[in-house]
Amino acid sequence: MRIKHLFLFLATALATVNANAQEENDKNLFNHLSVGVTAGTPGFGADAAMPVCDYVQIRAGFAMMPKFKFDAELDISEYTGSLSGYDIPSELDVEAKIGFANGKVLFDVYPFKSSGFHITAGAYFGGGSVIKAYNKEEGALADLAEYNREHPNSMIGYELGDYLLTPDADGNISAEIKTKGFKPYLGLGFGRAVPKSRIGFMFEAGVMFWGAPKLYCNGDELTSEDLGSDGGDVIKVLSQIKVYPVLNFRLCGRIF
Repeated sequence: MRIKHLFLFLATALATVNANAQEENDKNLFNHLSVGVTAGTPGFGADAAMPVCDYVQIRAGFAMMPKFKFDAELDISEYTGSLSGYDIPSELDVEAKIGFANGKVLFDVYPFKSSGFHITAGAYFGGGSVIKAYNKEEGALADLAEYNREHPNSMIGYELGDYLLTPDADGNISAEIKTKGFKPYLGLGFGRAVPKSRIGFMFEAGVMFWGAPKLYCNGDELTSEDLGSDGGDVIKVLSQIKVYPVLNFRLCGRIF
């Protein structure tokens, strides 16, 4: 079953369960509120939840993965011209950071009224950048940018696989791995978004469909052909990682 067909099936089931539940008890519509804190592979976050009916609860909030930084070096490409009068480093120190933040809207469907087991469908949404690398010193490659403007037929830069990474007009280099901004989500879990008692706990496992990650350098998308054999293999592997695994824990309290 394709993903879009699965979402269509869940949406139909959700509408049917909701209609039946409303006939049974209309008073359960948004009559409670809980707030919670979350921790897991999407990062740390907070959310609020309300019941739609006896069988469906809705959550909305955000999650943020703390940014981790590390340093790397890039080697300058081979060149034949003279660099006299230009201050161009043979090795470029770059800083890379990993991290992302997303909002979320999720629907928890409880097939059994007395059980905390639930199926979750919804979406995460936000910035698509997952990893970003850039020169540590702002404008550090101004001389290199000037050299390339004056020598358009013998431009030099830094090696990223077989790709020649050159600075922009301001003397900066950036590279990032990006996914889709809108990421559908499916999962299974235990616990209630709006607990029956004052304090509740939830656990869920699922997948975030964030699409095939893509590599951009100075705003331009790179392909496996751009990077050559070694770098191209990295792109090919990245393109296959179309889902992000989600394990999440939630501690919540019912306000009313």
